[in-house]
Amino acid sequence: MTPLARQNPHGFTLLELLVAVAIFAVLSAMAYGGLRNVIDNSQQTEIAMQRLQQVQLAMLKISRDLTQLSQRSIRDEYGNTSNYILTGQGDDIFIEFTRGGRRNPAEMLRSHLQRVAYKLEENTLSRLHWPQLDRTQEMLPYESVLLEEVESAGIRFLDINNEWHDEWPPLSATGQSDGNTVALSAIEFTVTLQDWGELVRIFMVSG
Repeated sequence: MTPLARQNPHGFTLLELLVAVAIFAVLSAMAYGGLRNVIDNSQQTEIAMQRLQQVQLAMLKISRDLTQLSQRSIRDEYGNTSNYILTGQGDDIFIEFTRGGRRNPAEMLRSHLQRVAYKLEENTLSRLHWPQLDRTQEMLPYESVLLEEVESAGIRFLDINNEWHDEWPPLSATGQSDGNTVALSAIEFTVTLQDWGELVRIFMVSG
């Protein structure tokens, strides 16, 4: 009987295993890097979309306020008459005004007018509003955050003669208030964001 030929055992040598492991490690690192980039890009896109929505919502609220100005003066907490628009009041408030169009879905017995203010404090732009127009010393405003990471915010006023003013009512050459003789045509709102830079919006007003 012819003896069977000796068969070679099947398997990998140590060198082949090391090469396979090295190749697998390189491919895994490349795949993880690509997956990490996809995840990072997805997160950055989501953050950018959230920021876009925040800016759009803030500008929408500002537009609704400024385009519904009402020439209704108020009495402040000290009993003094305040103009329907005030600028440079301190406490980081750069504009305060009366607006119309206040929503009343519950049909409560209240005015459709509302006193609103904007302030910039610690890189945060906030909106303030009071529950009533004529307020007392105990009446505090409600405050809500509109935008964060804000470097600066400013406002200008355009009269019907196409002249810009940093304050309203504007001051005449004699330093007297000229708000009763010059009508307001538009308001320019400028905000500088840390990530987007300067944004400028001009709103036509009815006040």
